Amino acid sequence: MTFSYVGVSVAIVLLLELLLSLLALIVVPRLPFVDQGALDSAKQTAQIYALVAAAQTGGVALDSRTTFQPGQPSSLVLPGGFTNDQVPYTKAGSTPSQIGEFALLLAPGGKILASSYPARYPVSASASHLLPQQAQLMLKALAGKAGSMDESTPEGHIVSALEPVWGKETKPIGAIYVQEMPMPSMAFNGGILPFVEFWLFTALFWLIVTAPIGALFGVLTTRGLVRRLHRLVSATAQFANGDYTQRVPVTRHDEIGQLESQFNQMAEQLVESMAQRQALIEQNARLEERTRIEQELRTAHLIQHSLLPKEVPALAGWQVATYYQSAREVGGDLYDFLTFEDGRLGLVIGDVSDKGVPAAMLMASTRSMLRAAAQVTDAPGKVLERVNDLLYADMPPKMFVTCFYAVLDPAGAKLRYANAGHDLPYRRDAGKVCELRATGMPLGLMPDMRYEEQEVLIAPEESILFYSDGLVEAHNLRREMFGFPRLKTLLAEHADGASLIDFLLGELKRFTGERWEQEDDMTLLTLQRMPD
Repeated sequence: MTFSYVGVSVAIVLLLELLLSLLALIVVPRLPFVDQGALDSAKQTAQIYALVAAAQTGGVALDSRTTFQPGQPSSLVLPGGFTNDQVPYTKAGSTPSQIGEFALLLAPGGKILASSYPARYPVSASASHLLPQQAQLMLKALAGKAGSMDESTPEGHIVSALEPVWGKETKPIGAIYVQEMPMPSMAFNGGILPFVEFWLFTALFWLIVTAPIGALFGVLTTRGLVRRLHRLVSATAQFANGDYTQRVPVTRHDEIGQLESQFNQMAEQLVESMAQRQALIEQNARLEERTRIEQELRTAHLIQHSLLPKEVPALAGWQVATYYQSAREVGGDLYDFLTFEDGRLGLVIGDVSDKGVPAAMLMASTRSMLRAAAQVTDAPGKVLERVNDLLYADMPPKMFVTCFYAVLDPAGAKLRYANAGHDLPYRRDAGKVCELRATGMPLGLMPDMRYEEQEVLIAPEESILFYSDGLVEAHNLRREMFGFPRLKTLLAEHADGASLIDFLLGELKRFTGERWEQEDDMTLLTLQRMPD
C-alpha cells in the first residue's frame, strides 16, 4: 500500500502539471474549426459503447443497473483494445475542460438510463430537455439512424455522436450519446514532440522529489490499516473453517471499522441462524418421532381390539353384555368367551398390572395361553395353574395378571369358576348382592400355584357382574374413589341385568363429572339368567 501512496503522489503532481498546460491552451478549443479526428473518435466511441450495451442486454432490453463508473455492477466499459476512446466518468465539481466530455445511455423513450456525468445529466432525466440542440439527432438514433454534429458553446468547441443500440430482430432498443471537446492539434510551434519531451522530463523530476515523501507518508499512515485488514482477513478465514466464535475489535469508525462491525454482525446473525435451523431440525425430528409413535399406537389399538370378541355369544335363556374402554390407545384389560362342543361357555375377564403397550402385549399372550389351556382341561383351576406356570417363566419384573375364569353350563344353570387375584364378581339375586369368592394368587407372580374352584347355581332372573378395577378405582375432582361399597349399593338398587352396564356408566359419569379423564382401563361383563 506504500507503493500506492507513492504512485498517487506522483500521479497527482503530473496531473496538476498537465492541467496547467491545458489551461494555457484553453483558447485553442474556441477557434472556429472542427477537429475531424475528435469527431471520428466520438463516433467510434459511441459505436463501441453501443455494441457493449447490446451485448450486455442479450438483445432484449437495456440493463437499468448500467453505469459508466469502472468497477461497478453492469459497468459499460470499453474492451481493453479501445481504452483510449473511453469517456471519463465526471464527478460533481469538475473543471470546465472535463465537463465537455461525457456519455449517455438513452432508453427507448429518450430518458437517461446511465450517465458518465450524473451531476449534470442525471439518470431518469429527459435527454432532449437537457440537450435541446441534439434532440432531433436523439430521435433519429432511437429510431435506428446514427448521427453526429459539432457546435461552438461558451465552454468551448464540442462534437457529439449518437449510435443506436440494436436488439434482436435488428430493432433499436436505445441509443448511446457521446460528447467530446476536441483538443488542439498541438502541431504548432515545433510540433508535439518538444511538448512530450518536456512533460517526460518534468515527470522524472517530480518522481524523484515526491517518491520519498510518498513512501514515508505511506509507511506512517498504512501500517495500522494493514494490520486491521490482516486481522479481518484472518478472522474471516477461521470463520469459514468452522470457528464461529471469531470476532474482531472495532477500533475506529472509518471504512475499515464499518467492515469490522459488519463482520461481527454477520457472524452473530449466522450463528443465530444456525442455532434456529438446528432447533427446527430437532423439532421436526421430534414431530416425526411423535407421529410415528402415534401411528404405531393406532395400529396396536386396532390389533388389540381385533383380539377381543367380535360379538357376544347367544345362549337360549341367558343374556350377556360387555363394555371395554382402555385408558390409552392400548390397554391391559381383557375379556373373552370360550365355546365348548357340549354347549358350555367359558367366561374370562382379566387385568394386567400396567398400562400401555407392555400391558397390551402381555394381555395378548395371556389370552392365547388361556385358550390353549382350556383345550386341554375343562377345570377352571387347572387352566389357571397351567397359564400361571407359562407366564412365570417369561414375566417381566413387577408385572402380573389378575384373572377370573368361569365355565357356564347353560342347561344346568351351573357356573364353576376359579380366581387368580381378580376383583370378586358380584352376584345379585332377589335384591341381595354377594360376592363370588375363590382364592388364588395373580398369574405370573409365583410358580406351582394352586387355584380354588367353586360352583354356584344361578337362579332365574339372577345376574352376575364381572368387572376390572378401572370402575371401582375411578376418582372424582375431590379425589374420592367410586369404591366397592358404592358399586354394591347400586347393584342392589338395579334389578335389570340387561341395562346394568348403561346404568353403571351413567352413575360413574354423575360421580366423576364431565371433565373426568379415565385413569385406568375399564371392562364390564354381565351375565343374567332370564325368567323361565
